[in-house]
Amino acid sequence: MIAKPLPEVDHFNAVKPTKADVPYVSLSQVDLSKYNQGREAQEALAKQIKQAMSTQGFFILINHGITVEEITRQVDIGHTILGRTSDEEKLRLKAPIIEEGSYFGFKPMGHWRNKGAVRDKIENFNAYRDLTLREQPKALEPYRPEIQKFIDDCHKSILHKILHLFGIALKLDDEEYFVKAFDYKKHDESWLRYMEYYDDYTDEERKATGGQWLEGHRDLTALSFVFSQPMASLQVRDVDDNAEWKYVPHIPGAVIVNAGEIMQWWTGNYFTAAIHRVHEPPQDQRGHNRSSVFYFAVPNDDIVINTLLDQSPVLREAGVEIAHEPENAPTSKEWCNARIKITRRGTVWDNAKAEDTVVTEKVGKVTTKWFR
Repeated sequence: MIAKPLPEVDHFNAVKPTKADVPYVSLSQVDLSKYNQGREAQEALAKQIKQAMSTQGFFILINHGITVEEITRQVDIGHTILGRTSDEEKLRLKAPIIEEGSYFGFKPMGHWRNKGAVRDKIENFNAYRDLTLREQPKALEPYRPEIQKFIDDCHKSILHKILHLFGIALKLDDEEYFVKAFDYKKHDESWLRYMEYYDDYTDEERKATGGQWLEGHRDLTALSFVFSQPMASLQVRDVDDNAEWKYVPHIPGAVIVNAGEIMQWWTGNYFTAAIHRVHEPPQDQRGHNRSSVFYFAVPNDDIVINTLLDQSPVLREAGVEIAHEPENAPTSKEWCNARIKITRRGTVWDNAKAEDTVVTEKVGKVTTKWFR
């Protein structure tokens, strides 16, 4: 039987890998194909992930089941949706970021503030995993089955396996606790993102930002998936080297997995919410745009986020402290909507000293931090 040809896309021409001698962070490489090799293999993976999460908050995932070709196709689909959607339709389907604290829809360039009060040069389109819940742009429709399958694979095939390994690593009374908290049939604010960075800063803007495209931060998520792209621009604050910012290496077909603030709260800081930013690439990659696909995972709406001391002997033995007073612990939806509303909108750096590298911002009854 002859396979039906896929709908045509506008191909994104990714930049060639850099030849520059830049500092790269050393991250643990986790082979997810071993997950299906039995309990002993799962426990070995859990041990590896536990080490990565309790130090850097990042690891590189390989052999996860999504091919290089499928990832390239998704980058092309995102590039096509952003390129073929009119400004009028983008405005009509603009994400209600301030109004609802929701990313679903288009985020236009300039919504976020960068270092030096420079507006961002980033455009993205975000979709909930059930594509029928909101109106989608016309440019998406030819690719709807492919997008839905990609989302399903990210959540049910990759995310759930990692969450089960987390449960094993922390020796939870119910090692499926995290998996159940991300029930695919229930609603939450998890989202797929197609994101394009445009390298069109003026010399004045470049000087003001110091080459920073997206300021240092911890994700609001439990886990974030970044599908590796050739441009050297994602940087991690390396815990093993005096907090120096280092580039994440490109590995074709790999997923860069990082923990966000929700996972840090769940574990009482035992797992690290990774500090990262996006910086302009080395000289031989400048003048090019960066197009990427992401999957951001947060628990179901009604899950209350607080440290699982009653569930995990590992956390109790480590002597971690509870993240929030019980009355202050937010639900997943409360946290997500509140954090999204304020992200990169305020003036938190305005009163900071020149030597300050961290500022704290209040989000409801909890706080978040920004880095530079």
